[in-house]
Amino acid sequence: MTLIDRNSEITFLNNLLTDCAHGRGRVTTISGPTATGKTELVYAFSRRAVESGAVWLSATCSQNDQNVPLGVVSQLFHNAALPIAHASRAARLIEDAAPGARPPGERPDDSDWLRVTQGLWAIILELSKSSTVLITVDDVEYADSMSWQLLLNFVHRLKSANVFIVLTATEGLQGMNPHTEIDLMRHPHYERIRLAPLSLRGVERIISDSMGDAVAAKLGPACHKVSGGNPLLVKALVEDAVNGGGDPGELVVSDVFSRSVRALLYRSDPTMLVVARGLAILGEYALPSLLAELLDLTTTTVNQALNCLEAIGVLDPPRFRHASAREAVLDDLDPHKREEMHRRAAQLLHAEGAAATVIAEHLIGTSHFFQEPWALAELREAAEQALTNDRHEFAVRCLKFALELCDDDRQRTLTTTMLARAEWRLNPAAANRHVNRLMATARQKGLDFQELDALLRYLLWNGRHDEAVEVLEQMDVLATEPDADEEAARLDVLHRRLSSSHPLVLSRTRSVTGVGVGAGTGVVSPARTAWTATGSGPHAQAASLLASVLRDGPDDRTLGIAERVLHSTSLDDANLETVESALFALIYSDRPDIAAPWCDVMYSEAVMRGAPTWRAVLASLRAGIAIRQGDLVLAEEYARLALDIVPPRSLGVLVGLPLAVLIRANTEMGKYDVAAHHLRRPVPDTLLQTRFGLYYLQARAHYYLATNHSHAALDDFSTCGRLMRAWGLDTPSLVPWRHGAAAALLQTDQREQARALLQEPYDLPSGDSLRARGISQRLLAAASDLRQRPSMLREAIDMLQAAGDRLEMAYALVDLTHTLTELGEPNKARMVGHRAVSVAGECQAEPLRQAVRHNTDGYDNTGGLEGMNMLSDAEQRVASLAALGYTNREISRKIYITISTVEQHLTRIYRKLNVKGRRDLPAQFS
Repeated sequence: MTLIDRNSEITFLNNLLTDCAHGRGRVTTISGPTATGKTELVYAFSRRAVESGAVWLSATCSQNDQNVPLGVVSQLFHNAALPIAHASRAARLIEDAAPGARPPGERPDDSDWLRVTQGLWAIILELSKSSTVLITVDDVEYADSMSWQLLLNFVHRLKSANVFIVLTATEGLQGMNPHTEIDLMRHPHYERIRLAPLSLRGVERIISDSMGDAVAAKLGPACHKVSGGNPLLVKALVEDAVNGGGDPGELVVSDVFSRSVRALLYRSDPTMLVVARGLAILGEYALPSLLAELLDLTTTTVNQALNCLEAIGVLDPPRFRHASAREAVLDDLDPHKREEMHRRAAQLLHAEGAAATVIAEHLIGTSHFFQEPWALAELREAAEQALTNDRHEFAVRCLKFALELCDDDRQRTLTTTMLARAEWRLNPAAANRHVNRLMATARQKGLDFQELDALLRYLLWNGRHDEAVEVLEQMDVLATEPDADEEAARLDVLHRRLSSSHPLVLSRTRSVTGVGVGAGTGVVSPARTAWTATGSGPHAQAASLLASVLRDGPDDRTLGIAERVLHSTSLDDANLETVESALFALIYSDRPDIAAPWCDVMYSEAVMRGAPTWRAVLASLRAGIAIRQGDLVLAEEYARLALDIVPPRSLGVLVGLPLAVLIRANTEMGKYDVAAHHLRRPVPDTLLQTRFGLYYLQARAHYYLATNHSHAALDDFSTCGRLMRAWGLDTPSLVPWRHGAAAALLQTDQREQARALLQEPYDLPSGDSLRARGISQRLLAAASDLRQRPSMLREAIDMLQAAGDRLEMAYALVDLTHTLTELGEPNKARMVGHRAVSVAGECQAEPLRQAVRHNTDGYDNTGGLEGMNMLSDAEQRVASLAALGYTNREISRKIYITISTVEQHLTRIYRKLNVKGRRDLPAQFS
């Protein structure tokens, strides 16, 4: 056997044809894995032979004609290349040989058969006297038996005849009869050619013919990998690429490829299609032994079929070369047959101890009730594994199917709880569909502590507080039972978390473990202020830390505990609230600079793991962090993202946070119509009974303040204060309602009342934080005598800059600009005004920019950044303070250098920047 590549095929056959023209008859069989490659080769070769004067007699066999006596011979001699006289003689001979009533395949009597074969051979010999006769039979393995006998007779008579016979056969399960091939091998000039798949160069040549060399070089490797060098599949990929209309260098695997795969398999032995379908069903578990059992075939037959599938380019063992090939072999499989194969596969794989997720794929594929007793357990285990591996949709499918298999209430409850958890990751509204059923079971005392905990989360999320109280009271009872230490500990963590987020729910329970509650008053007892950030695990530490920060303010341990919790906590359903508590603790400790990168890390993980609800929660948190830093654009971006990821109605009471950020950010950017649009969005009725409702009230109040609805703003800020005091959460780090109320009072010229409010925060938790003090100082300045304001405002600016709140610092700068203008110091006002415009511009706070624009007209601000690079660090510090209007003495005190040193620094600064004095310092130095 000769193995030849595509570059030398026709050259090889032409050499054989030359031998034949010199009176040396030849018989050649061409075998290969695909019918298309052989057929194209024979056709190309035959065309050349005809062009050189040969007479070409051809026939093509098929499975459908296999039982038609002399069907192949009839094709050979019913040919336009034959003279009419020769064709007529041949027709009569074939007709005489027709078996009539004889059984299929039975030839006439020997004497009649001899006359037929000699007569037909005589016709060929007469033709060969004037030119070479080329006889080609394609797919000869499907030839009828009588035609086979006649062809073998011709082969034995070749010897010195000017006749060339080319037979093609497909390698595979059908193949050429071994006995027939032995007969062929007896001929001295028999040659067997086996075609190899296309090489990479051959694939590139086909692509180049249609798409050019550049595309062929880029697309060739991918096409070669997907097609396995099968010419039919290569051409299909080229057609898909052309039809795709995209980048011609990109691989496109589409309809033409799928149809070509099916065509290959339908033209091959039927067993190959059966095995291909079995492989598509079993996937990576398609071991020959399992395939054989699934398909009721022998292992030998399966191995042969797999080898043939590899040879035709469909497989790259043990997998399909492309997913489209797998889909193609299943597309037209009868649905009932497909279900039966999945059912059988599930049974086999369960017996083999395969992974639950693999078995579940097949169970789901049955699409209706599955009788096996082990199926339910496999589906639930598969769902747990899928959730661990972030295959959320698959977990939901497993549990929905499992729910159909449940035959008792306990199984149904367990499965429903799991399904709600899986759907909550994707869309909380979907999980809410199961809450009523679970609540009914809870009232019948049919849920354990863990299931009640999960139900409580959904109830709180959706603001169903009455039912949440019922569930919480049941959990209190279960936690007091003997040997319920773990439940008691978890309940304590839950109480601490509820005290920070849903305090009214907690206060309505009849008994709260380890916590004093004013029964019936809705007021949380100060006894909770004794809580500390201790506990054995991250859940307890985070809950305690947040409660402690809100009630007592941060201390030296707060940052360390929060970061330890975040370091040690992986993102999952159970830990999401722990991460949230730790991040809020950092935010309320005025450390948004630490909270932001942690939140970014967690958000990226949520994106990578494909959990929309996690993403929405963390995007909401990131928006809240950004608004604290005065980054209005980023705040709006993340708030919108949160509401896009999960529909607002699905966010439950959490919607208060991103919605508040959108309202506040658009208000501060001067987009009052957009802010008003968000204020018209519906919110849960119980939103204002949660911590998230405070953000919403605060944002609405700021909108009223910005649009000169002072009394409405004061009412909302006062409502915040009333709720926070009742809940024991009265701290400016949560919502600085006194600052807002004071601003509303100042807007109505009630300066004394405003001053009285602003003097309270210092006695509150976190009241002495830089941010709280800075905002208070700015507002106190507005309520103070004009001459006192500059120093107070500069102090406020320093504190707000140190706290990292750019927006509040911009407000202070604007106030200082106006104050200096009123005091008749236009040069200082212009310098500070430029700083205000710069900071407000960074925040995109357009109303603040407009408020000081007239103070900065005509000021040349070019070259500021280059100037900063020319100065030393010490000179930059001095230049910044001087640009803000600080005197030399004040500068010396703030950075602990002598007045003389300040003067020396300023002299060098003026010289380097080529300016006359501090009034000409660029705004960037502020």
